Amino acid sequence: MEYIVHHRCRELSAAGDRLNLPYGTRLNAIGDFIATAEGRAICFTTSELAHRYMARNDDGRGLERGKVSWAIAHSRRERRSDDGRHRQRFTDREIEMLEREWSRYLVPDAETILFNHAFFEAEPEELLPLARALNIKP
Repeated sequence: MEYIVHHRCRELSAAGDRLNLPYGTRLNAIGDFIATAEGRAICFTTSELAHRYMARNDDGRGLERGKVSWAIAHSRRERRSDDGRHRQRFTDREIEMLEREWSRYLVPDAETILFNHAFFEAEPEELLPLARALNIKP
């Protein structure tokens, strides 16, 4: 399976190497690892590093998939709460959409959502309704 870098990656690899992977870099999956063209292991396919910067590209739509998943996962949905502080808030409908298929962990008043692996592997058409419901423009 092929992966593609959808946002420049300047992080440490699983082996401790400093990465500098530009946008559009094509990578290969070797077992459960994503590796460079030279075969150097970068990270697990299910790791946070892979979810943050790389997308499955076996169908040639990895850049599109990465753009939509990045926009949703990195959106700032802050609303002012009764105590005057900014917090991330979701409507009941948004919470239901997130919990139904895509999240591993969701606390409505928290600022963090941990999306499951299926979210990052989904087809762009599956993610776009969620982006529209959350008023996110990918």
